[in-house]
Amino acid sequence: MKHSISIIAITFAIVGSCLAADTQPQPRYVAVVTCFNGKLDSGSFCSATPTQEPQQDSELRVSRGLTCGWPGKVSELHWEFVGQKGQADVYRITRRFPSDMTDAVTTTNTVLFTGNRVTVFKDKYQVIVMEPPKDLKTKQPNTSLDPTAPSAFAALRRDK
Repeated sequence: MKHSISIIAITFAIVGSCLAADTQPQPRYVAVVTCFNGKLDSGSFCSATPTQEPQQDSELRVSRGLTCGWPGKVSELHWEFVGQKGQADVYRITRRFPSDMTDAVTTTNTVLFTGNRVTVFKDKYQVIVMEPPKDLKTKQPNTSLDPTAPSAFAALRRDK
């Protein structure tokens, strides 16, 4: 009987550690992608945030798209959270420009986002950045995986 209980305990420990290893990391920071037409911080821009709040779900993919610009200078953007490196969230961001023209070029960058503004793409027509939401007073890691901690996304929803 003692050996059976030991074998069962060891089996649960092995299975539990394997399941934990399969869990994919989720973004720590709330990230906004903003496309400024013309220069950085111009009054002409488009922004989008991740589609949903990260959760403890290995099937969840945090990704989003945005189309922004003037005719002949339109960017089609797609980005996806791909993991973490150190204290940074890692995103793959793809830009197709000018997406409304037949000679559009696709460029992909990898971005390490730590809650501070990062310039992703820049040319004479647009500046595209990843940044924290302007609604948040401080750049806070996303604590949505802690059920007792308020979420940065919840703070955004409360402000609207």
